[in-house]
Amino acid sequence: MTLADAEQALSEAQACLDRGDLDAGLAAALRASAFATAPSTRARAGWLQAQLTYRRGDYAGVLSLAQDLLPMLRAHASAELREFQRIVAFAGAESGRFDIALAAAYEVHMLAKATGQPGPLSQALNTLGICFERMGDPWQAERLLREALAVAREGAPLRELFSALNNLCAVLIGTYYLLRGNEVTKASLAALERALPLAEEMVGLDGATGDSYWRVISEGNLGEILVHLGERDRSRALLEQTLAEALRRGFGPQAQRLNCSLAEWALRHTSPEQAKAVMLTMLADAGTQPLPPMTELRAQHALYQAHKALGQSATALKHLERHSDLLRERIVQQLQAQSEQFITRVEAEHSRREVERQRARAQGLEADTRRDPLTGLGNRRAVDHHLPAVLRAAAASRPLTLAVLDLDYFKQINDRHGHLVGDRVLVILAQLMLECVRQADLVARIGGEEFLAVLPDADEAQALEICERIRQHVAGHDWSELAPGLAVTLSVGLASAPPYDEQALTARADKALYRAKELGRDRVETG
Repeated sequence: MTLADAEQALSEAQACLDRGDLDAGLAAALRASAFATAPSTRARAGWLQAQLTYRRGDYAGVLSLAQDLLPMLRAHASAELREFQRIVAFAGAESGRFDIALAAAYEVHMLAKATGQPGPLSQALNTLGICFERMGDPWQAERLLREALAVAREGAPLRELFSALNNLCAVLIGTYYLLRGNEVTKASLAALERALPLAEEMVGLDGATGDSYWRVISEGNLGEILVHLGERDRSRALLEQTLAEALRRGFGPQAQRLNCSLAEWALRHTSPEQAKAVMLTMLADAGTQPLPPMTELRAQHALYQAHKALGQSATALKHLERHSDLLRERIVQQLQAQSEQFITRVEAEHSRREVERQRARAQGLEADTRRDPLTGLGNRRAVDHHLPAVLRAAAASRPLTLAVLDLDYFKQINDRHGHLVGDRVLVILAQLMLECVRQADLVARIGGEEFLAVLPDADEAQALEICERIRQHVAGHDWSELAPGLAVTLSVGLASAPPYDEQALTARADKALYRAKELGRDRVETG
């Protein structure tokens, strides 16, 4: 078993897929998987196996493949991951596993958005639309699928355009059955009339796709629509020739769907006996293999109508009950899926809000670590966080001044009036300073009675004016309200850039402060 054997098997599987030879293609894909040694080759073989399995209508087989194939595709960032998840989403939706279907569809959407290309984006919207339709929300599905079609028309490859047309067409046909019930209504026919031009456009694209599977789908859509719109001869010829092609190619689910359309044609145009025969033969051929839910609903409804028209009331009732049971199961599945989807959205919103609360709480805690608990000003950590950025912003071309401010004789205030008064002095002093600085300035308490002001875009003259205003505001405040005979003054030392270096500026400001103290306090000095 060599790499060449694996590559040859892969080529054979792809060729069989292209021409619709499902059995031979599946055998070749399994051989390729067995021969493969490289992860990329195994991923490609698994992807082909999944496509062939899906076209055979083995949705459970696709979901089973996902358990082994998805980890491999994700681990090796395979290009087939998005396409494989589309198949998983469709298989899950067809078999009522909406949890799997939606998870896959959302991953498809995420991967498609990363490409930024119209083809993948159209596919992703298609996938979500089909999931919503199977979940019982054809109106939301139609909205998504019309958006997918608009995106596809903006330059997506032909196959993506075909897929968008097909899925929108299928949803509108499903809307017809949903609105029809046991009686055709104007609203149900309107859905078919919206679907008809889409189906005709699809048939016109058949030759360009070169894919027999797509041809069977497009002609099946058109034939089904024409049956219910009363086009007797055209619909029958189209359905019969398409059924022959589907049987020859082994497209089981499509053949079953075409048989349902032919039975509905017989009920409308020829005899209920013929319709009954077509449906009973189809069910017998299916054996124990479950039909797709929508196909079985159509089959049971056709059998109910046929037996009723033939006067076979007991058998008609049996099929009506079976149809009702299937419909109820489908509705329960859809409601459960819608409920889970709603809960998921609620939980996601709750999680988003909780994350925002935690982020705000974390930011609040971080802010608390940079705040002096007594005065509410910044602390040394705030200076360490803020000052480097201010220095970088000044970048040797903008003015910047640091001011060190020290409360005069603070120890005497504590000794004479008590620490409670001393604390109140610090709190009031912080407020007085904030009243004198600008919005962009930072004032921090960096020691017991020592403060630092960072004054960006302030040269020495401007900084001197700001600090002199602070000094006068503090000296002129009526401190006696706190304690009789209390007076408070500040000494201030300034240092203006350049240099734009924290240590150098702080050292110069400290020297200027020392000089202010020596010269009698209650004054501002520059360094």
